[in-house]
Amino acid sequence: AIGCGGQGAVDLNDAAKTENITALCDVDEARAAASFNRFNKTPKYKDYRVMLEKEGKNIDACIIAIPDFMHATVALACMQQGKHVYVE
Repeated sequence: AIGCGGQGAVDLNDAAKTENITALCDVDEARAAASFNRFNKTPKYKDYRVMLEKEGKNIDACIIAIPDFMHATVALACMQQGKHVYVE
Protein backbone atom coordinates (compact mmCIF):
# COMPACT_ATOMS: atom_id res chain seq x y z
CA ALA A 1 0.00 0.00 0.00
CA ILE A 2 1.35 3.39 -1.00
CA GLY A 3 -0.62 5.99 0.94
CA CYS A 4 -2.02 4.51 4.17
CA GLY A 5 -4.00 7.37 5.71
CA GLY A 6 -7.41 8.74 4.76
CA GLN A 7 -8.87 6.94 1.73
CA GLY A 8 -5.71 4.83 1.55
CA ALA A 9 -6.58 3.36 4.95
CA VAL A 10 -10.05 2.43 3.69
CA ASP A 11 -8.59 0.75 0.61
CA LEU A 12 -5.94 -1.01 2.71
CA ASN A 13 -8.48 -2.36 5.21
CA ASP A 14 -10.70 -3.64 2.39
CA ALA A 15 -7.77 -5.35 0.67
CA ALA A 16 -6.62 -6.92 3.94
CA LYS A 17 -9.85 -8.93 4.08
CA THR A 18 -8.61 -11.20 1.29
CA GLU A 19 -4.98 -10.27 0.57
CA ASN A 20 -1.64 -10.46 2.38
CA ILE A 21 -0.28 -7.00 3.15
CA THR A 22 3.48 -7.14 2.60
CA ALA A 23 4.62 -3.50 2.89
CA LEU A 24 3.27 -0.06 3.77
CA CYS A 25 4.45 3.31 2.54
CA ASP A 26 3.40 6.81 3.54
CA VAL A 27 5.32 10.08 3.80
CA ASP A 28 3.05 11.26 6.64
CA GLU A 29 3.56 8.88 9.55
CA ALA A 30 1.04 10.75 11.71
CA ARG A 31 -1.76 10.45 9.14
CA ALA A 32 -0.90 6.78 8.53
CA ALA A 33 -0.48 5.95 12.25
CA ALA A 34 -3.70 3.90 12.53
CA SER A 35 -2.72 1.72 9.55
CA PHE A 36 0.88 1.45 10.75
CA ASN A 37 -0.37 0.31 14.16
CA ARG A 38 -2.90 -2.15 12.73
CA PHE A 39 -0.22 -3.80 10.58
CA ASN A 40 2.56 -3.35 13.14
CA LYS A 41 4.65 -6.31 11.90
CA THR A 42 4.54 -5.19 8.27
CA PRO A 43 7.61 -3.30 6.95
CA LYS A 44 7.02 0.45 6.69
CA TYR A 45 8.61 3.00 4.38
CA LYS A 46 8.43 6.74 3.69
CA ASP A 47 9.70 6.45 0.10
CA TYR A 48 7.90 4.20 -2.39
CA ARG A 49 11.13 3.75 -4.38
CA VAL A 50 12.92 2.28 -1.36
CA MET A 51 9.91 0.06 -0.66
CA LEU A 52 9.89 -1.28 -4.22
CA GLU A 53 13.64 -1.86 -4.12
CA LYS A 54 13.62 -3.74 -0.81
CA GLU A 55 10.24 -5.50 -0.95
CA GLY A 56 9.69 -5.82 -4.71
CA LYS A 57 10.13 -9.59 -4.77
CA ASN A 58 7.32 -9.93 -2.18
CA ILE A 59 4.86 -7.58 -3.89
CA ASP A 60 2.37 -8.68 -6.57
CA ALA A 61 0.19 -5.55 -6.60
CA CYS A 62 0.12 -2.03 -5.16
CA ILE A 63 -2.70 0.12 -3.89
CA ILE A 64 -1.83 3.74 -4.64
CA ALA A 65 -3.94 6.23 -2.68
CA ILE A 66 -1.90 9.42 -2.74
CA PRO A 67 -2.46 12.97 -4.04
CA ASP A 68 -3.40 13.16 -7.72
CA PHE A 69 -0.21 14.89 -8.87
CA MET A 70 1.82 11.77 -7.98
CA HIS A 71 -0.55 9.10 -9.33
CA ALA A 72 1.14 8.62 -12.70
CA THR A 73 4.72 8.75 -11.38
CA VAL A 74 4.17 6.13 -8.68
CA ALA A 75 1.89 3.91 -10.78
CA LEU A 76 4.44 3.89 -13.62
CA ALA A 77 7.27 2.94 -11.25
CA CYS A 78 5.19 0.02 -9.95
CA MET A 79 4.14 -1.13 -13.42
CA GLN A 80 7.73 -0.96 -14.68
CA GLN A 81 8.52 -3.58 -12.04
CA GLY A 82 5.64 -5.76 -13.23
CA LYS A 83 3.24 -4.93 -10.40
CA HIS A 84 -0.51 -4.70 -10.81
CA VAL A 85 -1.82 -1.33 -9.59
CA TYR A 86 -5.02 0.09 -8.16
CA VAL A 87 -4.96 3.87 -8.19
CA GLU A 88 -7.44 6.07 -6.34
